[in-house]
Amino acid sequence: MLELIDNLPEDTVGVSGHGELTASDYKQVLIPAIEAALSDHNQISFLYELGPTFESFSAGAMLQDALVGLRHPLSWHKIAVVTSHDWIAKLVGQASAIIPGEVRVFEWAEQKDALSWLAS
Repeated sequence: MLELIDNLPEDTVGVSGHGELTASDYKQVLIPAIEAALSDHNQISFLYELGPTFESFSAGAMLQDALVGLRHPLSWHKIAVVTSHDWIAKLVGQASAIIPGEVRVFEWAEQKDALSWLAS
């Protein structure tokens, strides 16, 4: 399940993932939030939290994740991934060269640092 994170700057979209993420989570929560933010801003920042309650991505979710970036390749300013999972941090680190925008991974305890970095 993906939940929107409230109280972020208007040019920032944030979600928190719990359990297994599916294609429907992306289609019903993330994609509409990104499209709405991009209707008002040329570039947006993105906060993605995958903490202790996150378990996995379905194959459909992984595809939707890739498609989100490809739909708007020049629309990403900063992407902060906050996670308690080493495998997520490694995956994002390896993929950051092909992910549009500036990408940084933060440990779960560094949520406030991630928000400060996105706002800077």
